[in-house]
Amino acid sequence: MDRMLRERPLSAAARAAYLATPRHRFIHRYRLGRGGAWHTVDETNEPQLAVLYENRPLILATDGDTVLATISQPGFVLNMIDRLCLQPGHSVFELGTASGWNAALMAHVVGPQGSVTSVEILPELAESATSTARELGLANIHIVQGDGGDGLATNAPYDRAIFTAGTYDLPRAFYAQLKDGGLLLVVLKVKGGGDALFVLKKVGDHFESIESASCAFVPLTGKYAVGGMDPVWIGNVPEWPSLTETPSSQRRFWWGMGGWPGSFQARTIGFRGFLGIAEPARLGVFQHEPDREDRLLGFGLWSEDRGGLTLARNDDVIITYGTGDTEQRFRRRLDEWFALGMPDLSCFRLRAYPIDAAPPDDSSGWTTRHSESVFHWSLDT
Repeated sequence: MDRMLRERPLSAAARAAYLATPRHRFIHRYRLGRGGAWHTVDETNEPQLAVLYENRPLILATDGDTVLATISQPGFVLNMIDRLCLQPGHSVFELGTASGWNAALMAHVVGPQGSVTSVEILPELAESATSTARELGLANIHIVQGDGGDGLATNAPYDRAIFTAGTYDLPRAFYAQLKDGGLLLVVLKVKGGGDALFVLKKVGDHFESIESASCAFVPLTGKYAVGGMDPVWIGNVPEWPSLTETPSSQRRFWWGMGGWPGSFQARTIGFRGFLGIAEPARLGVFQHEPDREDRLLGFGLWSEDRGGLTLARNDDVIITYGTGDTEQRFRRRLDEWFALGMPDLSCFRLRAYPIDAAPPDDSSGWTTRHSESVFHWSLDT
């Protein structure tokens, strides 16, 4: 706790919840990394307590090499709870129960007069979290196995809602299930890696962001799964063989910290986030080959007919293939990003509207249309 407080201040309510809620009781098995071994936790594993309480995330469920669920580092979880401004008596919805520890922390803050409804898509995690909550006597937690993207109308409306998995859209259920003035904490993903946490306030028929931060979360699964956000193996791109026959230009470009290829993803998060809102249909992200950890080979802009591609590679080269205006478009967006101050996604203001609602006519900023919502992005300049 002392180390976490040195990293960022926490409210008295968050500190009290942390001290009252035994994290190790919610973790029954875990991995430290994608390639690590599974560790089982029971009453004989006291030496593991230092690991379980370390300020780091732990993997709880996987599907092959894909991480499906984690328990996030304690400091960040408590910071998220503080961002929600929970009060005694609040009704809270959580998308993604995972271990149940986050739900238990929030249940402590809202108290016996409040409630936490948490929906988990993985049956084994929902069952485990329910069992732990019952053993600890946490009567104000209601855990349901299902798709959290639908919310849970039977317990709505909610004062607060939180996503513990990243998304690219905002399911329309939340426009109806949050009270006016309620807060929704949602994690939005960036193509190729990197997320942004937004705290949104319900204002009439839409949401408006009031604060944001950079972060990293597992993606949503189920019917609202995030599609097309991960890098694709460039060898599987149908146009790639013909494109490589006609490179038209090549230039060096350094994203900072040159000579360290492993940092390419981190160095380019800001510009990729900007392209995701300025050129969502044209942005592509690519990887070296299947199943490599350093999988972000590069990102770039396609021409409208996919007959041309300008690709920023992780060896600090920008190369253009094929035909079209991709090189000019890429440079124009890069110049625009520089002029804006090189922001990442968390620097932008966001207004989210249901897909069937007409957002206000605002020529400033950028608008992206998704399946469930329309996002309008703006930036103070």
